Amino acid sequence: MRLAPAAVREFKKLPPALTQRLGKALEKLAADAAQPGRIAGKSVKTLRGTDGAFHRLRVGEHRVMYDVIEEERVVLVLGIVHRSDLERWLRNR
Repeated sequence: MRLAPAAVREFKKLPPALTQRLGKALEKLAADAAQPGRIAGKSVKTLRGTDGAFHRLRVGEHRVMYDVIEEERVVLVLGIVHRSDLERWLRNR
């Protein structure tokens, strides 16, 4: 798993209880991505736009925006966004 610099900055700003919850969710996501096939679950959704597609993982009130590098099956976390700021984050992407 790799985190973009913006995701690292946002992760450090969050309260300890939330960082622990996000850490567990990211570990599970990385383990699921290492397996062949599509990552499934209620909290995972693929978002398609004009620049391509990436994925969203729902963790409480926050959304983890990520992409999977297929050749290596590695998760690249692009951002950790509160759900109220998600539309703004997507527009600026």
